[in-house]
Amino acid sequence: MSFTLRAGRPGDIDAILTLDQEYSPVFAQAESYERLLGKGGLMIVAEEAQALIAFAACSRVLDEATLLNIAVLPRVRGRGVAKLLLEEVMQRLAQTGTGQLFLEVRESNHRARSLYAAAGFRCDGERAGYYAANRRGADSGNRRGAAETAILMSRQLGDVNAGT
Repeated sequence: MSFTLRAGRPGDIDAILTLDQEYSPVFAQAESYERLLGKGGLMIVAEEAQALIAFAACSRVLDEATLLNIAVLPRVRGRGVAKLLLEEVMQRLAQTGTGQLFLEVRESNHRARSLYAAAGFRCDGERAGYYAANRRGADSGNRRGAAETAILMSRQLGDVNAGT
């Protein structure tokens, strides 16, 4: 693997927004990501040849965090970038005393759900009709125009440093 991980910086915001446009255009606002660069968040980016190829974004409140987004350029998917981003996020959160990480994922996003399950996340419930229609429809397995269920997942972070 020829990519590196590092903490996000203000100069990364434009590249993050460009990548994010494919995933969650409602959230894709510079101010939203800029807030995550401070104490209330965590942003990790993956670079290859000094170009941003992926990012993970979390918000934090007290001893809990929410994974808001992991996005990877299509040309580098399948190389373990998302897995390493997730591991780095969990490690850094655990080091700061964060005890639990929450997330929600589209029901049709089987790759992400598999990644989270392999990383020790458990399913906590569902929110039916939570996501607006996925504009990529056929790419995600969701028929175009249908609202989609959010799968709620969480993981305790106390055992992250123990290799779990």
